[in-house]
Amino acid sequence: HPDVANSLNNLAALYESTGRYNEAEPLYQQALAICERTLGVGHPHTMTVRGNYARFLREAYR
Repeated sequence: HPDVANSLNNLAALYESTGRYNEAEPLYQQALAICERTLGVGHPHTMTVRGNYARFLREAYR
């Protein structure tokens, strides 16, 4: 359900903000997968989650 994706995305952001990158990444991935499956790849919420995950990857792996 999209609400689960939203919760996972928020939890991932919390983990990211506290430096728990290994725990954040799979949550971003799971949130994105749920959004793509339930809402579609072009949905605004899916695009937000994808952007959050992309930002995370840029920051966490530089």
